[in-house]
Amino acid sequence: MSALVVGLSHHTAPVTVLERAALSADAVEKLLADVHSAEHICEAVAVVTCNRVELYADVATFHGGVEEISSLLARHVQADLAELTSHLYVHYEDRAVAHLFEVTTGLDSMVVGESQILGQVREAYRLAEQSFIKDGV
Repeated sequence: MSALVVGLSHHTAPVTVLERAALSADAVEKLLADVHSAEHICEAVAVVTCNRVELYADVATFHGGVEEISSLLARHVQADLAELTSHLYVHYEDRAVAHLFEVTTGLDSMVVGESQILGQVREAYRLAEQSFIKDGV
């Protein structure tokens, strides 16, 4: 299994796209529920803030994981996949882990050093953990 992150942020998407992509807690739960039935995704955490929507996942295959995550994100943010793809970024294995550290330390924030993101990532992990327990995964 390999770490993969697919997402969009203030670096890659205009505010109008980020506003449309912002998911409520209920929508994140539905997204995570759909992850459970994905063929190439074993586990996932969705980090959703006002400036980013990212799905960190443990995937069986790179291409299958990117395809499934991109499709899931498009479906759940109610965007056309082709339109959304132009704003997505992908990080794999070591780069995915490094990106997570950049995000949690505030280095990838709109305001560098912003400390709220650590709590938001912690909450995203808690939601993902509850989702997997609830679904018996």
